[in-house]
Amino acid sequence: MITKEMINATIREKVGFLFSMGSPSNFIDEKFDQRFSQLPFGGMSIYPYNIENKKQLLTLFSEVHDYYQKKGYEKPFLLALDEEGGTLSTLDRFFPSVPGNRALGLKKNPQLAYENGKLLGSMMAAHGVAIDWAPILDVNTNRKNSVIGVRSYGENTELVSEYGARYIQGIHDAGVAATAKHFPGHGETEADSHLGSVTCSLSKEDIFTKIIPPFERAIEEGVDAIMVNHVIYDQVEESKGLPATMSHYWMTEILREKLGFTGVICTDDMEMNAIKDHFPASEIGVLAVEAGVDQLLICHSPAFQQEVFNGLVAAVESGRITEERIDESVERLLQMKQAVKRYQLKAEPIPEVEWKEKALDLAKQSLQLERDPKHLLPLQQERSYALILPDLEALTPADSTGGKQVPLADKLSHLQVDTFSLSLKPTNEEIEELVKKVNEKEVVIIGTINAHLFTEQQALLRRLNHKDCIVLVLRDPYDCDVIPDEHTAVLICSTGESSMEAFALEYS
Repeated sequence: MITKEMINATIREKVGFLFSMGSPSNFIDEKFDQRFSQLPFGGMSIYPYNIENKKQLLTLFSEVHDYYQKKGYEKPFLLALDEEGGTLSTLDRFFPSVPGNRALGLKKNPQLAYENGKLLGSMMAAHGVAIDWAPILDVNTNRKNSVIGVRSYGENTELVSEYGARYIQGIHDAGVAATAKHFPGHGETEADSHLGSVTCSLSKEDIFTKIIPPFERAIEEGVDAIMVNHVIYDQVEESKGLPATMSHYWMTEILREKLGFTGVICTDDMEMNAIKDHFPASEIGVLAVEAGVDQLLICHSPAFQQEVFNGLVAAVESGRITEERIDESVERLLQMKQAVKRYQLKAEPIPEVEWKEKALDLAKQSLQLERDPKHLLPLQQERSYALILPDLEALTPADSTGGKQVPLADKLSHLQVDTFSLSLKPTNEEIEELVKKVNEKEVVIIGTINAHLFTEQQALLRRLNHKDCIVLVLRDPYDCDVIPDEHTAVLICSTGESSMEAFALEYS
């Protein structure tokens, strides 16, 4: 039964409650208020473009709750973050970075996922964030996957299931709701649904035995929301060639009826080209709700948001979608708010003074020395080192590392180290010039970013065969397969400051 905050709501207000959007302004100002009057959105997510500095962000977090309370909504407001740690993180620009999922998955110790969830949840809860768009439960079955990759815990279905369940426990214990994504699984694809239409050709049997089980485990664990992806599963006739977000089969027949999920079904961003380029904006919300969606994430463009909203309102007013159907989704969102209240009452978040220590401990536990045939570790003060660090680029729109630096040089300042940069796809000329520069050093330390895909990095590794080399795998662990056997290999699978500090402390 709908609680008092929505009991007298108009159709526009009820439909608006289903929308979670990027903040229309970086402050609660006239622009924010005007946008709300046009589309009374019931949820909001923060993106990098909403952040000017720490003070501004924390002020926005605080004021948005007060704004909604004045509008008659009960706390907590459904404020959300895409906070996975690792390569997709909002908070790491202000608070300690934590290793990504793949780094933690290397150790096959699900307790690390619990600790990670509780730490990230504590950071979010301390600033009024109610929902984390995490954990990632995609089983990374395709090594060439461009959008999931290192965001996944790994290729093993059981490992991903258990890690995801433990993350959910941890984030609940911090007082925050969890979202399992991207149902029914995005780990097999090579294309990126941010950029265009994506098809997965796994058999129906493989889908249900290899990539759906982590979501079943999450449902057992009481996950609050499940985010559905925009992938077309062309071997599943019942999905009728539609993206999962538009598919009654995936959302209603499977997720609701077969798996028994009673929580919130939300979409991935509906402005991603896999949806936006193939469906009229006025139909997007209608088709998704008809298929079974409760919450629409439309994160960036006001004009597009408004057109989707207007189309859905018109569908309800015409009777194409009943008001009772909208009420069902409103009720699920209100139930999630009540769940957040319960988590908050029982929460035992990690105090802020412990965040840095906890993040560093996670990073230390995630390090994995794969091989060291020449015994080059630990690093030694009497040796001279060349440190080659890659220039970070955003490899997908769901990547917050682009433009950042790998913060390792400062951590090794107590050693004889000269630092050099390297593009992800170095030219032959760049490789030859770099080899000349590092030849005079006794040992080369080099970081790789998906060298298993960027063959230019492999060429550099081969050119360094005459040197003593320590290779730091900073992203996909598959790079180990292309590192020459005589080189030392350390799996870090992260470029965050905590991981770099952990390496320096453990190996120097």
